[in-house]
Amino acid sequence: MIHPSSFVSPSAEIHPSACVGAWSIVDDGVKLGANVILDCRVHIFGGVCIGEGSRIFDGAVVGGDPQALKYKGEKTFLEIGKNCLVREYTTINRGCGENGLTKIDDDVLIMAYSHIGHDCILEQGAVIANGVQLGGHISVGKFATIGGGTFVQQFAKIGAYSFAGGTLKIDRDVPPCVRALGNPARFAGLNLHALQKHNFSQERISSLEKSFRELYRGKQPFAEVIKNFAELEECDILLKEFFKEYSGNLISGTASNSSACNAE
Repeated sequence: MIHPSSFVSPSAEIHPSACVGAWSIVDDGVKLGANVILDCRVHIFGGVCIGEGSRIFDGAVVGGDPQALKYKGEKTFLEIGKNCLVREYTTINRGCGENGLTKIDDDVLIMAYSHIGHDCILEQGAVIANGVQLGGHISVGKFATIGGGTFVQQFAKIGAYSFAGGTLKIDRDVPPCVRALGNPARFAGLNLHALQKHNFSQERISSLEKSFRELYRGKQPFAEVIKNFAELEECDILLKEFFKEYSGNLISGTASNSSACNAE
């Protein structure tokens, strides 16, 4: 159903089961899948594809131009997967640069008043709480959670199954499966709630605990421990993937090696 007060471009591809609410705008080149719902006063810009069963709530602005000085009007895109929820007054920008892409996988929840910058990648099941602000080129791993009011600096990585607390400033990478708390954000142990919820075995959890003891409680610099992760067969696959060819900066741990956070 398309409300008569809405404006839908003739070139938009709207599935017959999709709903477009009152005073909403759907621009040229938009694709809305089966059972997509746009509430009132939603604006979907061109270059946006929204997957089956997703809902965009009142006042959200989805697929606007990237907020980057280098953007010169190139054709860029935003993909939103299936069964996603984008709550009220959220803003999500398209990618930046020719064929740039912002991508949100299936089953992602983005709560009200959040901002997702250009070229971000949010993997399956990620939860972005109210008022979170993501700069450009940020990656958020599957089933990771970012607490309300947290600001994440551009190019940061938030690992799968991790939890970043609310009202934080995150300007370094958060490894998979951990909690990041405090200002500045620091390693605060494994995110056992997520690991148990997703049926991690006790053996796997123990292996992760051992790896993070070496990383955050050991005497070796981060760079050396990370290199060992790649070489150790028993190291968890999530760590191997996260640290593959890694050259970023990690959140700090204890004072004994917090000065060695740079893995370059």
